[in-house]
Formats: sequence, C-alpha cells, structure tokens
Amino acid sequence: MKTGLELRHLRVFAAVVDAGTRTRAARALGMSQSTVSETLGALERELGVELFRKVAKGIVLTPPGEILLAYARRMLGMTDELVAALAGASASVKATLVVSAVESIGAYVLPSRLAALRESWPAVRVEVLTGSCAEIRERVAAGQADLGLVLEAENGTEPGEVLARVRLLILGAPTHPLAGRAVSPAELRGYVFHMCDAGGPYHQALRRYFDSGGAPAPRVQAMGTVEGVKRAILSGGTAVGLLPEHAIEAEVRGGVLAELRAGSALPGFVLRAVLSPGAGSSAVVDELVAGLRGSPRRGLRLVAAMAGE
Repeated sequence: MKTGLELRHLRVFAAVVDAGTRTRAARALGMSQSTVSETLGALERELGVELFRKVAKGIVLTPPGEILLAYARRMLGMTDELVAALAGASASVKATLVVSAVESIGAYVLPSRLAALRESWPAVRVEVLTGSCAEIRERVAAGQADLGLVLEAENGTEPGEVLARVRLLILGAPTHPLAGRAVSPAELRGYVFHMCDAGGPYHQALRRYFDSGGAPAPRVQAMGTVEGVKRAILSGGTAVGLLPEHAIEAEVRGGVLAELRAGSALPGFVLRAVLSPGAGSSAVVDELVAGLRGSPRRGLRLVAAMAGE
C-alpha cells in the first residue's frame, strides 16, 4: 500500500501524544494549533484510520494510534541517528544544512559564522531562509529547516536555547535634534518610527517602552527590510528607527547613524536557537550554534547570556 506519509506527520503526531493536547503540542512545536490539526487530519486520511478519540480529560490513542506511535518513534529515532551519523562521520560529508533566521541575523551575523563553518565542513552546502519568528518556528517543526534563529522578547516563554542577549537601539541621522543625548518617551512621541515590518515583537517592545513613560505610542512606518529602515532614517532629517545593535554597529561607529539614547531602557531581546523536538544531534549544527553563542567576536555585538540568569 502506497501512502503520502511524511516524517513531519510523524513528528507532529508524536508531539501531540507527548504533550497530551493539540494546544500544548502546538506551543512546543512553535506552530499554530490549526496547523497541528491539519497535519493530524492529513495523516489520518493517508492511513485511513482514526488515531485519537476524545475523552473527558483530553484525548487518548485508538488501537491503530498505539501501533503507529511505536513505529513513529522508531522511524524518527532512526532518521535522527542517520543524520547525526552522516554529519559526524567526516568533514567531507556532502549535505545541505537549512537555516531559517530573522533578517538581521541572516544578513549581518550569519555570513561570518558560515565562512568559519565552511573551514570545518567544506562539502556542506548551507541554505539560509529568512522569515518572521512564527514562520521560522513552523519551518523547523515541519522539518523544512534544521536550525531556526529567532529574536524574541527576553521574558518570553517560547522554547529554544538562549544564545545571547540583543540590544535594540533608537536611531536617527547625526543631524537629528535629539542625537547623542538621553531622551524620554514624551520627547520621541512626535517622531515617525521606521520599522522593518508592520507588526511583531519590535512593535510590542516599542509600545511597552512608551507605556512605561506614560506617553502614547508614536506613528510607525513599515519599510520591509533593515536596509530600508536605514535609508529612511537618512533620507528624512527627523526620521527615527528601531533596529538591533548588530545590524547597525558599523554605521553608528562610523558616524553615519546616531543613537538616541532611551532614558529608560527598551525591553530586552534574546537570540534563540530552535531545533525540532526530538531532533538528533548534528555536529554541523552544533558547531554553528557554538559560534553564535554569546560571542562578541568579528563585530557581533551580542551580550553573552549568563548561565542561571
């Protein structure tokens, strides 16, 4: 019997069993609950059986579900062992590593890290996909990316190893009337803030910053990319922008952009590494993650995350 069964189906199925509910599984996988439900539905249609039945306190496996679980764990385990064995066998192994990252990490951090990785693994091809944090987590959970790199609020509860802390900076042109000095939310509220996108964690951080100062949130203009934000700041004498420090370090150091020092600190952000639950160890991924972990080398201004903090 031929089926369209895929490993991503089995990963979601096993995650639901382990979590006990689709909601908790979706949270653990970094996926939406609707995506989890759609994946389980596709799996049941492919196999032609029901895998779960509802009970008073949640869901339990049906007899076919019990059979599938045993095989799913074996298949996922063997797949992870195979990938780990191939990656660790030799530096000459030919493979493709797919990294999904937010734009600022993909454009300003990964190039130097990947250059170092190629010295150890010259035959490994690396593909970088950019996207929002939600898109990145879904790609990893679906098996479309081997490693996800997201920038999220420091006080967030999303899964993933914290590699480093990241500072957000409010920026203006060197000629901006507030450049180079401490400013308050009340002084900034009259300026248009240029951002990469129309929503997301940076917007939430900006709202919290203005709320903490008792000032209304400012107007926001989405520019689409980090470079778009930089150009918008420089093209308008009073325009301001919000970007992570590692994306504008060279411009600030060279006097092309100026920091408008927030009188009260902006909410903290962290760089998290996201791996699929139950994924096996990979020597290539381990080396890349180690190169990103809290290091200020090669111009990356990330503050090391202290153990236990």
